[in-house]
Amino acid sequence: MKYSANLFESIKEALNKKSSGDSSFKDFLKLEVGNTYIVRLVPNLKEPEKTIFNYYHHLWDSVLTNEKVSVFCPTSYGERCPIDEYRSKVYKSNNEAEIERIKPIKRNENWLVNVYVVKDPTNPDNQGQVKILRYGKQLDKVIQEAMHGEDMKDFGPRIFDMSEDGCNLRIKVDKNDKGYPNYTSSRFLTKSELEGNPNVDEIYQAVKNLDTIFEHKSYDEIKRLLNVHFLGIEDTPVVSKSTSKQVEEEEAYSVGVEQTTYAPTPSKAT
Repeated sequence: MKYSANLFESIKEALNKKSSGDSSFKDFLKLEVGNTYIVRLVPNLKEPEKTIFNYYHHLWDSVLTNEKVSVFCPTSYGERCPIDEYRSKVYKSNNEAEIERIKPIKRNENWLVNVYVVKDPTNPDNQGQVKILRYGKQLDKVIQEAMHGEDMKDFGPRIFDMSEDGCNLRIKVDKNDKGYPNYTSSRFLTKSELEGNPNVDEIYQAVKNLDTIFEHKSYDEIKRLLNVHFLGIEDTPVVSKSTSKQVEEEEAYSVGVEQTTYAPTPSKAT
């Protein structure tokens, strides 16, 4: 399959829908404040609907072990999440003390996309490789504007095009007044060919499966994590060494990633 306007439409259609495996955080592009990165978004030719992966997750410090607990939220797949249901129940209680207490388990929203790295000032070895870009609402707005909004006329399909007609994304990581990463100066550039004349077929073949990055736990597994590591109502720790290592890797390769938080979703009737 070749990149085409039809493929671009398939990617857009998939993003309009609410859409577990081995750790792949080493494949993440690590962004650091004060630097500018240049990448080209790479489409998934085999499964266009998986070009960009939109997901939710929870991250907090365990009350039992003081280690980070990271939970991929099943609402990413339209399934029930016991953490969201618990938060919804607390919000409905109007108990201000409890509402304040549950803030650490808020739901965060992020996106993943494969990118061909043109410029990486913090790790030049990444240049010429396909990496995974993890991003939040600010970069999502830039990408959405290029795909659907006012910038579509200038960019549109070009943001996923590997040819000389394609457009790179310049990611500028600034710091806001609170010390957090800010991406509002990021933007797509005018069309240009990729430096070094790389083999485009090899770039397509290097695409990672984004929906297998995070472990997809069952409802009961997540509920027990909530009980043990947030509510503290059980005695047996359920964070394994492998899980703790995964959280460490996720944090290490997500420096500079803007986090987007959302209010709780109403729980579904059982």
